Amino acid sequence: MKYIGLVDPFWGNGAVNSKPTSGMARGWNWLKAQTGNTHPGALLPCGWVSACPYSGAYSSGYGKNGISGDGPATQVFSYLAAWGITHFHPSGTGNIHYFYNYFLCTPSSPSANLARISELTDTEAHPGYFKGTLKRYGADFELTCTEFAACHRYRFHEGKGHLSVDCNAIGLRLSAGVNVREEIKWCSASRTAPGWWSGFIIANGVTIWFSLGARGKFSYNELTNGVIEYDFEEKDAEITLGFSLIDTAHAEVNAKAAFDAGFDAVHQAAQEKWEAQFSRIDAKFADEAERKRFYTTIYHSLVKPCRSDAGYTDFMTLWDVYRTQLPLLLSFSPEHARDMLMSMIGTIEKLGNFPIFHFMSSKPEMESCQAMALVIYTLCDGYTRGILTEEDYPRVKAAIQSELSHAHTEGKSPTHILDLSGAYESARIIAELCGDTAFAAEKKEKRAIWRKAYDPGTGYLIKDAVYYEGTFRNYSFRPHVEMEQRIELAGGKEKFLAMLDDFFAVNYSTDKPFVREIREGYFEAMNNETDMDTPYAYLWCGRPDRLALILDTIRRHQFTDGEGGAPGNVDSGALSSWYVWACLGVYPLTGSEDYLLGSPSVTEATLQMTHGTLHISVERAGESAIVPERVQFNGRDLTEMRVPVREMEQGGELKFFLK
Repeated sequence: MKYIGLVDPFWGNGAVNSKPTSGMARGWNWLKAQTGNTHPGALLPCGWVSACPYSGAYSSGYGKNGISGDGPATQVFSYLAAWGITHFHPSGTGNIHYFYNYFLCTPSSPSANLARISELTDTEAHPGYFKGTLKRYGADFELTCTEFAACHRYRFHEGKGHLSVDCNAIGLRLSAGVNVREEIKWCSASRTAPGWWSGFIIANGVTIWFSLGARGKFSYNELTNGVIEYDFEEKDAEITLGFSLIDTAHAEVNAKAAFDAGFDAVHQAAQEKWEAQFSRIDAKFADEAERKRFYTTIYHSLVKPCRSDAGYTDFMTLWDVYRTQLPLLLSFSPEHARDMLMSMIGTIEKLGNFPIFHFMSSKPEMESCQAMALVIYTLCDGYTRGILTEEDYPRVKAAIQSELSHAHTEGKSPTHILDLSGAYESARIIAELCGDTAFAAEKKEKRAIWRKAYDPGTGYLIKDAVYYEGTFRNYSFRPHVEMEQRIELAGGKEKFLAMLDDFFAVNYSTDKPFVREIREGYFEAMNNETDMDTPYAYLWCGRPDRLALILDTIRRHQFTDGEGGAPGNVDSGALSSWYVWACLGVYPLTGSEDYLLGSPSVTEATLQMTHGTLHISVERAGESAIVPERVQFNGRDLTEMRVPVREMEQGGELKFFLK
């Protein structure tokens, strides 16, 4: 395996450990929690089922973290611990209300005291696999997964052991009320064959069918109050849990397929799937540590959304992932790209519009203070990449109309005006590509609403308004549909450039100490996704050098290695995928027809795009060269730092000359 050994699944689970830096980075804002909140459990790319040790910590259920909304990460454990293994985990999120952690499996030796949580030791993980020891419980375990089933392998320290599978398990084990909405309404199971159980739970209003089978010599297996128990007479045992959102029969098929294949075969297949995914991006770096970080961030970018057997779910959270993570999936994961887009369309057809975060819950979040109509951006990205076609247009147009019928800006933040303006532009692009000129013209006219969001007297967004996880300044530099006119509104390029320099604290004193503190109204530097696009606003000022400096600073200082390697909540891959794009020197301006170009840190890369192979090469005037002097695409010098998405997705040669 060429790539899989480069990946660190533990990356981003602990407290932020960014490097001290100097200059403008010391003036950046640390508004959000200083932890990545990822989990290292076994799962496949966009795999619905995950398996991971469960401590009940925030927010994935794994690890030592307490609840952290801002500032340094809190801890509820001084050591790594677990009650057993659970399934279905969010990754990188904050307080999302639905934390899953279903079907708690606790293996133990006969003398173990299960009243206390066990130390979790000897942990090891790679994509699709996790192993460890529940020291107090006297059991070793290994975990691997298919898309729809989890495989567990146990070794009991006393030569025999016990296993409980708690079908009532849900959520986190924290005293704060973040998981107040989580509940199991009903649990039912029956024995279908020796060692086999089938049943269902109703969790957060959603029915999840399951099938459980055991391999090993056991003398007892019973169901008591929603807990299935086995007594194994030998030291080694295996179980398989298959799941479905359709019915019992599908759960049984999913479980049997994994059970019959056996743990080792499932593990091998999981590794092969991850390796195939990583191999679509062959990137080289001068620094081997950066190469490992790159593939680690690809891994953490592709754990969500997930494909259940009833469609895609877990868009956690759409207002973050639509910008970087979903474009990465569309460009480099063809196995999932079209199915995901069609699933989004189907969700709109069923619900009327696309929830702002889409969970396994019967109460989808249709509106929130965060954003609106973002699904249209992703549908546009599907068209610019040639994944959706004219044949899909009737359904897509109806979905767009339905989505827009629910979008309104009355009483909303000015950011919603920008969201809606971008949605109109995305709809225009789709309509033009499909020859619907009348619909395109209508949406082109409506996109001009972006002007209502700004105060022409200051050039910033309207100050006296509500902003989510930021201020009017954080959103004021968001690249959007008519940036040239937006810059004119601010007073021209010179004034806009001065505003940008102030926002990025370009002239911040190097004498200031390095402190991760809240500096409201300044760049959040990937501690949060609110302004992750804003460095690219420098391109409209003709300052790719300033963009290059900011990208280089973020890559070198904000993203590091190990559990503290993420600068903030990874949010289902939003931050990690930003890093992937930043290393490649390419940025997907979602809902537009262009890729923006930055400053790559790769020495070269070969990318399997949607319809062809793209080779990125870099010539540097020196080791520290980061500023693009010129860029060529397919042999022609570019006059702007952008390439049409439809051209780049066909492949070719992108060459950076850095000074």
